Formats: sequence, C-alpha cells, structure tokens
Amino acid sequence: MRRASTLLLAAVLLAGCGGGSGKPLTRAQYASKADAICGKYKRDTNALARPANLADLAKVADQVLPILDHARSDLRKLKPPAAEQGTADAWLKQFDVIIDDVKKIRDKAKDNDTAGVEALATPALQHDQHANELAKQLGMKTCSEG
Repeated sequence: MRRASTLLLAAVLLAGCGGGSGKPLTRAQYASKADAICGKYKRDTNALARPANLADLAKVADQVLPILDHARSDLRKLKPPAAEQGTADAWLKQFDVIIDDVKKIRDKAKDNDTAGVEALATPALQHDQHANELAKQLGMKTCSEG
C-alpha cells in the first residue's frame, strides 16, 4: 500500500530535545548523542513488518508509537546548547505533531478509511520534512534523514 509508507516515514523520524538537567552539551556533543539515539530507534522501526493493507497499517502504528515515545523520552534527557534551545524546542514540538499524525493515521486505518489515511499522508510528510530540517539545523545527520 503506497500510503502505508507515510506512517513508516514519519516513524523513521526520531527527533526530540529539551530541557534535561545538568550542563548543556556542546553543539557537536548534542548532535552526536541525538544521532546515536535516533539510530537506535530507527533500527527498531525498520525491523517492523511493512504493512500490506489498512489492518496491517494499524498494527504497525500501534508498534511504532511506543518506539516514538521512548525515543522522545531519551532525547528530552539531552540538554542542548543554550544558543540552540529555541530550535531544539521547535524540534520537540514538531516531534509531538508527528506522534499525533501517527495516531490519526492509525485511527483511520482501524476504521478502514483509506481516504482518511490518504488525506493525512501529505500533512504528515510535511511535518516530517519540517522536523528533518530542524534536526539538520541542529547539526544532526541521522535524525535529519527521512
């Protein structure tokens, strides 16, 4: 199913940032640690079965959501450089939007609503692209790949 890739693309984007405690990381440290976390969770999502129909898509979404939640949690523990805090915050907000997109896609798939899934595909891809751009601005490579 062509639109099933929308969910997987959104899931591959594993981004997040935020407060955390302790001393802020340097830009290079922050990007490196975030990329390591993104890499781990990307491997987890890549290991999931590719959906062949809406029922499969709903199942995969249910598997992707906890992975995204764990990634977000791990990434929030990182403290970005003070100069990058605003971009990092925007990145986390975009990640929340992507998680919401996956939930909406899952719900439409559970309702066997092909048109609904397709209607959500374009905005979900745009949200993913925006998050990738923010990750790139933060110096990340793995987290900025779609």
